[in-house]
Amino acid sequence: MLIGFPLQPIHAPPMRILADENIPFVREAFASLGEVRTIAGRGMTPDQLGNADMLLVRSVTRVDEALLAGSNVQFVATATIGVDHVSTQWLTQQGIGFASAPGSNAISAAEYVVTSLWLMAQRQGRVLQDLRVAIIGCGNVGSRVFNRLEALGVECLVNDPPRSELDADYDYRQLHECLDCDAFCVHVPLTTAGPHATLRFLDHDFFEALPEGAIFLNAARGSVVDEAALSKILDTGKALNLVLDVWANEPNIDERLVQRVQIGTAHIAGYSLDGKVRGTELIYRAACAHLGAAPSWSPDQVLPESWLGEMRFGPTADDDQVIQTAMLALYDPRQDDARLRIAVQTNPGNGFDRLRREYPPRREFNSLRVVVPAGRSALRARLDALGFKS
Repeated sequence: MLIGFPLQPIHAPPMRILADENIPFVREAFASLGEVRTIAGRGMTPDQLGNADMLLVRSVTRVDEALLAGSNVQFVATATIGVDHVSTQWLTQQGIGFASAPGSNAISAAEYVVTSLWLMAQRQGRVLQDLRVAIIGCGNVGSRVFNRLEALGVECLVNDPPRSELDADYDYRQLHECLDCDAFCVHVPLTTAGPHATLRFLDHDFFEALPEGAIFLNAARGSVVDEAALSKILDTGKALNLVLDVWANEPNIDERLVQRVQIGTAHIAGYSLDGKVRGTELIYRAACAHLGAAPSWSPDQVLPESWLGEMRFGPTADDDQVIQTAMLALYDPRQDDARLRIAVQTNPGNGFDRLRREYPPRREFNSLRVVVPAGRSALRARLDALGFKS
């Protein structure tokens, strides 16, 4: 289901379409709707819009009156789940159509989280099932993390105040009730107003209250964390095991903080090829609906077969080893960690964006068939819950 404003056809093809060059297959998808021109999304300026009728962006482009006032743009879409970079209220006031791609990268982000937690538990000499995990925010990504962890036998506590107000039947927890957990995963949108604003809501008091050695993972938005407070806590000598995919002030991230995390990546948790193409499809279909045009493009036309295809395991294979081997065969976040550390040392800012722009293709778990011997029903159930083909 697309989240956006009611869209009315306002142009007949062809359209003049300006798109972020990092939206995969954007030319192929939107070619039937008009002429597609691509540019870098970061630092986009009004003069670059030209006479564009449609603007397609990702999270690095701020879309507001400063960018669009006086332009011809009548439809904006972001190929991302978050919309904090878009002034949606102003678009509505101007009668400019808008759509986003909710849930498009949720599977990829959830796989990043589960794999990272697995590696962090292993680093502590534990197994994932030993951890008690607090999930802060249980929307598209958080709910998928919860389902996967629960299927793996992990005890999870869920904190989500907006959802708890709508669903009194589920056992949602207050944040202070979660503070004795072993690991904390953040999956909230960035909001600046209202009773549950998330801007820097994870502050000094929160980090001070975490247990020594706790795992803290943020794959939401960098600014939900008060990074200055986090750094001060670390300066006291407190031991926290940090996994950060998102950072305040991207792309000019805190190099010192990068050196203090166990796994640090360049805002790529949701960067699977599958997820990115899913985002392209969602905004393409929204644009077609906006124009009253029938969709003629689909991801099936461009997504390749998995390069791994199939993995087989014998009757003596350990369950956890099977799962770890399959996960890491498709994606090992430690490789992205190594790339980020090199980038911030050699080319801060530009290096961060380059990692995202030149990100290597990465497939989701459902691109791999994992074959295990008959009779291993418990293992099969865990693999199925993670999304692997049987």
